[in-house]
Parts: sequence; C-alpha cells; structure tokens
Amino acid sequence: MNALLRGLGAALFACILTSCPETTVNEDFGLKPAALKVADWNGTWMPVDDDDAVQFTVTNAAQGLLVLTEPAKKDAKPIEFQIRRASADAKIKLVFAVAHERDAKKPGATLFMMREADNGVLYTWSIDHDSVAAAIKSGKLQGTVKPDKDGAHSHIDSTPANYAKLLEPQFWNWSEPTCLKRAKK
Repeated sequence: MNALLRGLGAALFACILTSCPETTVNEDFGLKPAALKVADWNGTWMPVDDDDAVQFTVTNAAQGLLVLTEPAKKDAKPIEFQIRRASADAKIKLVFAVAHERDAKKPGATLFMMREADNGVLYTWSIDHDSVAAAIKSGKLQGTVKPDKDGAHSHIDSTPANYAKLLEPQFWNWSEPTCLKRAKK
C-alpha cells in the first residue's frame, strides 16, 4: 500500500492538507470520458511491492467514472476518479485520471496519468509539479501559478491544447510509476 499511497494518496491528501507544491485541474479535464470496460477495472488491486489492497468500482462506465476504496481502512474516504481520454488517437492507451475526494471542500482535482487497465495490470504516474509551473509561466501550458513559500500551486486550464502538450514526457514522473496488479480471486 505504501507505493499506492505515495502515488495516489500522498499527492491527493498531503497537498490538500499542507502547502506543498500541487497541480490541480477541473473535473472536466481531458478530451472526453473514456468508456470503461467494467471487467477490466472492477475488483481488488494490489501494489506490486505491498500486500495491502484497494478496490476499484466502476460507477458509470460510459462516463469513465470509478471509485477507489481501501477495504482494510474503515476510516479511509473514497476517492472518485474520472478517467478521460488524453488523445483522440485510440492507439494511445494513456488516459488522464482526475481524482478528488467525494466530500472535498477545496475546488480542483488532482491529475494523474494512467495506462488503461490491461491484462490485470494498471500503471499510474504523478505529475511533475515544477515542470508544470515552469510551463505555465513560460506560456507553454495555459493555466495559473500561485507562488507559495513551499512551492508553486498550479492550475491547468481545461483546453485541448493543454491535453496534447501534457503527453510530453517532461510533465510526468515516468521513473516512479505505481504499478497495481489485479488480486487473484
């Protein structure tokens, strides 16, 4: 679970609670909802380097909506994901995963890159906050940056030009993926 919490939870919850650098997007970020195959997503998933498990449940396949829960943690809040197309090219299996807590009081959602679930394996990557802030400041990405003593707080606008640019490698922590495998039934 440590890898999953570092990849998903740490970025989502720690930035909500602290002043660490963060990057947010609106919930409509991405070209369109990715149509999910329920059988590919529903079920129990485990990080490859841990024994703790998370549960994915598709709530609306056509709209690319799913919920992540941690069955072993009774007080853990569900995280809602909107899986949205990153490219109009169907051969590209990378999607944007827009994540937010169900009862979040703070506007904006956290953005991850995912590879569509395939053969019981799911990869996800976190965004490189510094690269995003620099790209917004230089005009390469559209959005806003609010400086903070602990790092920039960036918000990426929901525009098609940003989606294509965010497929460039400098915006993601490619060397630190979270890899989940489907738990055997």
